Amino acid sequence: MVAWTLVVHIFGMVFWVSGLLVSTVVLSCHTQETAATAREALAGLERIFLRGIADPGALLTLLAGIALVASNKSYYLHARWLHIKMALVAILIGLHWIVGAKCKSFAAGRISLQRHQVNFLLGAIVVVFLLILISTLPGEVFLT
Repeated sequence: MVAWTLVVHIFGMVFWVSGLLVSTVVLSCHTQETAATAREALAGLERIFLRGIADPGALLTLLAGIALVASNKSYYLHARWLHIKMALVAILIGLHWIVGAKCKSFAAGRISLQRHQVNFLLGAIVVVFLLILISTLPGEVFLT
């Protein structure tokens, strides 16, 4: 059962991060577009990637992660790498919220965004994801 829960956890993480990355790339393109119909189409794509891929991926990741910890509390709750990973996941949740809020506000015309601001968000997501991988894979060996 634990192996399948881990598969769901990794599958969810792939969807979560890919949805965030793609929606952020689309938002970056959206900042450069001037035609109204293209801006509407890009805003629709941002919503689809966030609500259709990133949100369900985040939910799967979090639920499977909780199930994994519950399956072996004595190991997981004493593993330093897990505490580092959970802090990084909290940051990723914050980045997810920021991307969603920026997409929604920009599409509604309530804020203006520059491409470099969006690219900074994109870079932050990549760095946090990489740190999550490092803290989990090698961290499980070196930080136990």
